[in-house]
Amino acid sequence: MRKVNICIAGLGNVGSEVVKYLTNNKEYYLKKTNIEFNILAISAKNKSKKRVFDLNKFKWLDDPLDLIKINDCNILIELIGTEKSISYELVKKALNNRINVITANKALLSKHGDELFEIADKNNTLLLFEAAVAGGIPIIKVLKQSIFLNKIYKISGILNGTTNFILSEMEKKNLDFSQILEDAQQKGYAESDPTNDIEGIDSAHKLSLLSAICFGTKVNFDNIRYKGISNIRIEDINYSNKLGYKIKLISKSEIVNNKISSLVEPILINKNSQLANINSVLNAIKVETDHLESLFLIGEGAGGKATSSSVISDIFELVSDVKIPSLGYKNSELTNIEHIDYNDRNTSFYLRITVKDIPGVLAKITSNLNEEGISIETILQMPENKINKNEVSIIITTHETNSNLLNRSLIKIENLNFVVSKIAVITIDKTIN
Repeated sequence: MRKVNICIAGLGNVGSEVVKYLTNNKEYYLKKTNIEFNILAISAKNKSKKRVFDLNKFKWLDDPLDLIKINDCNILIELIGTEKSISYELVKKALNNRINVITANKALLSKHGDELFEIADKNNTLLLFEAAVAGGIPIIKVLKQSIFLNKIYKISGILNGTTNFILSEMEKKNLDFSQILEDAQQKGYAESDPTNDIEGIDSAHKLSLLSAICFGTKVNFDNIRYKGISNIRIEDINYSNKLGYKIKLISKSEIVNNKISSLVEPILINKNSQLANINSVLNAIKVETDHLESLFLIGEGAGGKATSSSVISDIFELVSDVKIPSLGYKNSELTNIEHIDYNDRNTSFYLRITVKDIPGVLAKITSNLNEEGISIETILQMPENKINKNEVSIIITTHETNSNLLNRSLIKIENLNFVVSKIAVITIDKTIN
């Protein structure tokens, strides 16, 4: 029997569940692994907070940095969750002290992963992060182990449960964004400051990690183009449905002409597709490779139980005989692949143009689009588009066109005296199924 000593920093929902599972399942884990997992010490911001376990059974340290000073600490689990400051310092020092680290901190890894993975590599340690992406879905291990020798061409999916809940509930209840956001906050699905979720930042953090593993590149958050759902209106959802689509916040990274295209944005996808029918707080990920037409994974994307399951799986990976580098590749083998300019791409678009309800408006709009060679697929101007007696929304979908040409045309249209607000533009992707 082996003993593995663990220190834990951060005792929120995930950290508390990890402590509980390691404590309550000690005999079960011993039977399956012949390893005793021993919690040496714990640390968190608030000692007086009520927990799901007996705090008095463990050594408490007020300063999480003191955890790495403890002799015989084999694994540090960082679940504080901040991007900089204490989380960064703690992980960096642990790796430099040759302590293996497990984290769920996707913001930290997205911004500082390049440095931290290099430190781990130099010190022959591992920095594992299954819990940082898609909660309980074991996507990192699938990419690093199960299909590692497959050539991966594309990874896409829904990586944020909060935004998926909001979009699903908007459609289900026919309510606008702000109303559903408030409901999500009351249910605990959205933070009091939901910016990272609703503006696509959280999904972009996760996509930067997935993209690095899929394509053997260094982690680079700055290469991810992201856009959130805060400007999506209920009429966008309703009219997308009429057109045969659903709106989902899609994260997508793929190889196109030996370059990487990585983006997070609301996208109109076929309403009969697999991703279109992933609702509520669930996450879903689709991987396309040379051997597999597609691998589709669905599961809980957040929550203490789901995420703690991923932390536990990383513990087991660290004590197993097979050692796979943190990103699947040695740091020296990671490459820098050129990224495609997001503003120069060919796709179809959904446009919502709010205008004064006067004659000749539609003709002038279509004329401007035609001048740039933009072909219109569908126009919707129906009674329920009426905003008030003086304004109306015109819904236009285009055939595939260049985004630069479209942007140039939209600037001209927005300057017309009958256009009353900024034009809403949403990508249409007919390839997602």
